[in-house]
Amino acid sequence: MTACSETGPQSSADCASQIRLDGVVYTSQGTSSHEAERHVEADEAECDDTGRDARGSVFADSPSRVRTWVFAGYPPKEVLGVQYGKSSFGVFVADTVAPDEQERIYADLSGDKH
Repeated sequence: MTACSETGPQSSADCASQIRLDGVVYTSQGTSSHEAERHVEADEAECDDTGRDARGSVFADSPSRVRTWVFAGYPPKEVLGVQYGKSSFGVFVADTVAPDEQERIYADLSGDKH
């Protein structure tokens, strides 16, 4: 599950689904049905999208934790998965990865090769 959606990477809320591991923030790019192996737990962002001072995705002082997964061939410092249901994963790419590389990683993992 993610902070802003229980079924996928984003909901109608004005928040990007994000997790944080070892000080690095990862943002959801979409979903994948690739196989993955269990990894460590990460902090999960909350969605603060209401009110005048809405902040979007934020990490609480004591954030919820979520199990992460790793995809073969992709270093966990760049991409992590979060399981959605029994056979689908959210693809979370580190914000430290260049935007064009984020797109390439997601295209590879989603099977969308255009």
